[in-house]
Amino acid sequence: MEDQGYARPAKPSFFIGSRTSLRQVLWALVFALTLPAILIAAAGLYSGYRSEQENMDLRLQETARAMSLSLDREIEKSEIALRMLAQSPYIANGDYAAFHEQAQAAGLPSPSWVSLIRPDGKVHLNTRVPYGTPLPDSARPATLLKVQESRKTHLSDLFIGPNTGQPLVTLDVPVILNEEVAYILSAAIGPAIFQQLIADQRIAPNWNAAVLDRAGRLVARSRAPERFVGQLGNPIVRDAIAASSEGHVQSVTLDGIPVRTYFSKSSTYGWSFVISVPSSELAASLKRSLFWLVILAGCILMGVALAAMLSRLIAKPVDQLVRQANALGAGREVFGASTHVLEFDTIQKALADAAWDISEQERSREEVLNRVAESEARLRLALNAGYLGSWEYTPSTGVFETSPQCRINFGRGPDEPFSYEDLIAAIHPDDRARQAEAVARTLRNQTDLHVEYRAIWPDHSEHWVRISGQVRVGVNGHLSLVGVSQDITEQKLAEERRGILLHELNHRVKNTLATVQSVAFMTRRAAEQGDPGAWDAFLGRVQGLAKTHDLLTATHWQGALLKDVLKNELEPYQDAMRQRIRLHGPKVNLQPSAVLALGLAVHELATNATKYGSLTVPEGKVHVMWAMASALNPPVLIVEWVESGGPPVAPPKRQGFGTKLIQRGLAQQLGGEIKLNFHTDGIRCVITFPIKNVMVEGDELDESAERYAS
Repeated sequence: MEDQGYARPAKPSFFIGSRTSLRQVLWALVFALTLPAILIAAAGLYSGYRSEQENMDLRLQETARAMSLSLDREIEKSEIALRMLAQSPYIANGDYAAFHEQAQAAGLPSPSWVSLIRPDGKVHLNTRVPYGTPLPDSARPATLLKVQESRKTHLSDLFIGPNTGQPLVTLDVPVILNEEVAYILSAAIGPAIFQQLIADQRIAPNWNAAVLDRAGRLVARSRAPERFVGQLGNPIVRDAIAASSEGHVQSVTLDGIPVRTYFSKSSTYGWSFVISVPSSELAASLKRSLFWLVILAGCILMGVALAAMLSRLIAKPVDQLVRQANALGAGREVFGASTHVLEFDTIQKALADAAWDISEQERSREEVLNRVAESEARLRLALNAGYLGSWEYTPSTGVFETSPQCRINFGRGPDEPFSYEDLIAAIHPDDRARQAEAVARTLRNQTDLHVEYRAIWPDHSEHWVRISGQVRVGVNGHLSLVGVSQDITEQKLAEERRGILLHELNHRVKNTLATVQSVAFMTRRAAEQGDPGAWDAFLGRVQGLAKTHDLLTATHWQGALLKDVLKNELEPYQDAMRQRIRLHGPKVNLQPSAVLALGLAVHELATNATKYGSLTVPEGKVHVMWAMASALNPPVLIVEWVESGGPPVAPPKRQGFGTKLIQRGLAQQLGGEIKLNFHTDGIRCVITFPIKNVMVEGDELDESAERYAS
């Protein structure tokens, strides 16, 4: 559908009135190129020589580099074998006989053998001889010291073995036990290994290949190794290797042949691989090319002039077509005048038609893409707003496609692969049967899919996922399930928390009502006995209980500090200098039941002090101390109430209502014990609780807290 107000442009037309065809131009071009063909051949000869020279340089340089890498790998195989042997438990256990057998079977290239040496030079074993054979100390103390200090692998240069009298190379690997270099594992390698490495490359008979150690000494050589192995290489080659890790130089071999030498030095071990090609082979190709170049040099000028004339005839329309093709590629309108070449004008007209058709298709495509993009944006917004992940599963093919949010719902990364097998593996084992039955029922009855199950994330945490989906029939007739996933872990946890809170609330309400019932019962008895202040006392106790409830509510009924319970009841009686009420003791976190019982007890003591005790006069004081006695069996919490500065105290003739209330609450609920002492200068009350009945689990007893006990 076209947008309103859009005017379809008219197709451009081009005048075709060509007088010269492309065929005629090409025939003329062929004739013009006949003469310069010889020149092209000559140039090709020279170019071929140069290309051959460059290709040979490149090929031989790459060969030298590859051989250097092969040399590294050959040494590295021995190093890996030694490092594996260095981890042998036989070394740590001192079982050298078993390690001797293990080292012989390690598979090191032949000829080579392994020695186990202490840093001080003592040789424990050598696989070259049977275990137990007396062995001299190592003759390489400097190398052993270097390996011990650096704690790294060391490859020696070629040297003559003091015991064998043969050229050798040693590879030393530190054996680290308890963070110290306890031994050095040394492999003695014969040059034959490197000689075989060169032989495997099948170097041309008149070429020469060699392996040089760091000092520039020949370790292996393709030609006459028996004469030259152990000698220093050509000084020119050694200087070039010292200056650069790879390259080529003109030099002379040790047997006097001029050569072009290609080298590559290992960055790991410092050894070099060298390939030398006789200079005579390189010069022969140049002489042949120069001979033909001289013969064909006169043909150059003859073809240039004619080719230039005809190139103008082709270049102009071609340039015009290039500009129009660029305009087509950039999406601009294509137009232009006639080129006077039939084929070029036909191509130009085709480009213009294609540009018009493409512009029409682009307009239609943009409209469709805009509508699709808008629809997808709305869908993504809706899914993201609800933290919903989309998915599609085709049972017949096993294809399972998921959105990033869907993978996040199962604990995967947004870009992490997630197959249907991964989904099944992530479902809790107890929920897999329910999920499988729900999917099978949905596919069988073609009904909506609704299922909730637990998913185990890669970090082993458990999450709840809700799956909703519908059956879709594809264009190929295959059934598939399409739907969304949502992480409902928080909802499940909230439901669980609500159940726990309701149960806990029911329990605590019953306890509170029991306490109020007990207070009301005892208040009624006091009123029946003629106590005129019974009702006011009842209201005060209920208000004190409400204040304690407020304190627990502030901590979500997780308990409260003993000091906060005391301050909650005694703060109304404190003076401006905060000297009338003194609280002293360690940090103690009480259980909710202990908070209620102790709060009620402190309320009764404070009420009694305001009626008859030290709080009846301005100079009266109350000092409350508490301590934990962890040394007792069982450990107890001791709270001591001491009054001073009040009127003289006389022991009561009968046990008061408040005392009964305190003792009943502490004894029945917490297993506590109360002792009242009526001194003439003030009441002293000591309350003792078993710690396990009053303190929140997990609190540690502080031994230093016992110093507060009186």
